[in-house]
Amino acid sequence: MAAIAWERQHERVGRRQALRLVTAPPSRRRPDPAVLRRRRVVALTLALLLTVALVAGASHVLRGSASAGVAPLAPVVLVAQPGDSYWTLANRIHHGGDLRSTVDALVGANGGRELRAGDRIVLP
Repeated sequence: MAAIAWERQHERVGRRQALRLVTAPPSRRRPDPAVLRRRRVVALTLALLLTVALVAGASHVLRGSASAGVAPLAPVVLVAQPGDSYWTLANRIHHGGDLRSTVDALVGANGGRELRAGDRIVLP
């Protein structure tokens, strides 16, 4: 970067002054060694994080495509015992949350019929 300066500002009024080229002070100083060390540590940390993220993403994709060809799990078969209701059966297989959705799935799998002892209910 360069700038133009006049020799004397007060003499400029009456006659033209010769222009001279003034260079800017050096802006490219070498940073302190501590600053360089911090920059290297930050760059290395970012590179390691990026590498871990890429490996995790690739393993997730590979694991997903490998499990896509696996046969589905065997369906759950419940056999109603005397005194059982849809609610007691749902309570046996339910893993938490709202129990009503599990009861609805059992009723739908049994065709909406009343539950009797010996009924086999197949859940996917």
